[in-house]
Amino acid sequence: MSSYFCRIAVSTALVACAACGAATEPNQAGTSAIPVRVALPRALTAGEQKIVNASNEFSFSLFRQLNASQKDSNIFASALGASMALGMTMTGASGSTYDQMRSTLGLSAAPDSEVRSSYKSLIALVNDLDPLADFRVGSSLWYRSDFSLNQSFVDAGLSAFGAQVSALDFASSTSAQTINSWVAAATTGRIPTIVEDVDATQSMVLVNAMYFRGLWRDRFDPIVTTGAVFHGAVGEQPAKVMYRVGLMRYFASRELEAVDLPFGNGAFALTVVLPRAGRSLDATAEMFQNGGWSQYTALQREVGMQLYMPRFRILWDRTLNDDLSALGMRAVFTKNGADFTRISPRGRELSLGAVRQKTLIDVTEDGTLPAATQTSPPANSPIFFPLIMFVDRSFLFVIHDRLSGTIVFIGKVVRM
Repeated sequence: MSSYFCRIAVSTALVACAACGAATEPNQAGTSAIPVRVALPRALTAGEQKIVNASNEFSFSLFRQLNASQKDSNIFASALGASMALGMTMTGASGSTYDQMRSTLGLSAAPDSEVRSSYKSLIALVNDLDPLADFRVGSSLWYRSDFSLNQSFVDAGLSAFGAQVSALDFASSTSAQTINSWVAAATTGRIPTIVEDVDATQSMVLVNAMYFRGLWRDRFDPIVTTGAVFHGAVGEQPAKVMYRVGLMRYFASRELEAVDLPFGNGAFALTVVLPRAGRSLDATAEMFQNGGWSQYTALQREVGMQLYMPRFRILWDRTLNDDLSALGMRAVFTKNGADFTRISPRGRELSLGAVRQKTLIDVTEDGTLPAATQTSPPANSPIFFPLIMFVDRSFLFVIHDRLSGTIVFIGKVVRM
């Protein structure tokens, strides 16, 4: 019986909230005693810059593809997580399978050795930028006990991607539990399961888990969180709207408004992108491709403003096969048509069965204090600004490392 490389499961999780009672909690005035990190510890290498550029372009390409089929649904995806798992798999591909993967991931200009070393060093660099941001990235590859792998592929997975590579009895009733236990540990229990069962005829399961928990650098005041109306894909819906006043990095044009909301020491941020009324999310995302994202972030300036933004929570689960195929990665899913001979001597029997991503985000003001029904800023707020941004309709958001420019997550909110 032929064996098939039937699953790459990409599991990502995020919890983003305010200080939640930490000792370094920002004060009521919205300032913080935490020193701001203004630069990377070192410059990016040429290879790391290629990975950042490729992953960011892939983020917006994947988002636009997802948005085409999920117009009325919220989305929260990590192209970085997907590109890491697929990049590891790509180093085991050959021929047209390899070419299509490289092209879709935007890695055509980088040799495999540079891809491997750059992913490893970039993740190590980003991991250490903010001691108050819990950012973890892990990969694990599980292969059927009786299926042989090329040692060079195993070594590359261990050394470059830091992956746990383990043999597993796929016929055992506990095989799914073993994989899910790894995912639960990697996401601190936020995503307890990624596979419901393991097909005993498949050959490998590759899982990438990403976890990020950030403390807002400048808090939303929970006392003034109030009910309001959100205008989304299904019409008007009730929402809980948070409020913040102070200095924020902001950009506005005829097409959009954008505000940067940093975590911890400012290395990571959540950027809210609000298209102008009548402008689509897809058209806005298109503006950020071909280097547009870095151009827009460079144009942001610190201004005094008031921000009204809804609390939101997204639990998103999707198999990405059709989306990746539409972006050009077709051979990998073709039975007896893929070439993974650098993974295993039996590599022409292999094909990708499911590329799956499961994500979670929960954005609140601090998650501990009860909301009130006031609609005005707190009386003791020391300063007021005439610039007001109301995020009261469908919007994009991006979680990114501001210093290297790496996009970690991208999503949209079109319903509460």
